Amino acid sequence: MNDPNGLPGQEQSQSRRARRGGGGTSGFSAARGAAIIGVAVILGVVLLNAIDDGNSGPVGDGGSDTSSSTTTTTVAQGSSSTTTTTGAVSIPPASVSVLVLNGSGRAGVAGTVTNTLKAKGYRTLPPNNASSVRTGTVVYAKTGMTEACSTLATSISGAKVQPMPTPPPVTTDAACIVVVGV
Repeated sequence: MNDPNGLPGQEQSQSRRARRGGGGTSGFSAARGAAIIGVAVILGVVLLNAIDDGNSGPVGDGGSDTSSSTTTTTVAQGSSSTTTTTGAVSIPPASVSVLVLNGSGRAGVAGTVTNTLKAKGYRTLPPNNASSVRTGTVVYAKTGMTEACSTLATSISGAKVQPMPTPPPVTTDAACIVVVGV
């Protein structure tokens, strides 16, 4: 057979290898690709560790906090007693329903606070207006939900937690009612 370029069999093979960049380079390319992937994986792990805030739960769960305290009391010479109290695990934000009311008189304030709480994982109800303008922001907590509402209040600048008044500001099933004031 004749090569259209006019090269006999052996010279044809060498010519093809020369055009491909020489023999044996495909193994080098595969190794280089594997090295790049390895570096990318390592870089990804390092970056994820750098931005990880230490929560062990799924994204948006707000972490699971437990509190514990240890008290040591000296009873008599050389003897002591130790008491360890472990608090209940706090309620995750996704289990806390929240209604935000605008008591500031400024348009859109309740919507902004609702979006902030939603981004933190809280189960938010559609925002609404309070019946009147008030000074200061308050988080009303239903019975048994004071701890959850107190945790929520840390997300809102200047918010104070109070028990749910009777009657409540609005009729709702929300565990926490936030009334944003001036």
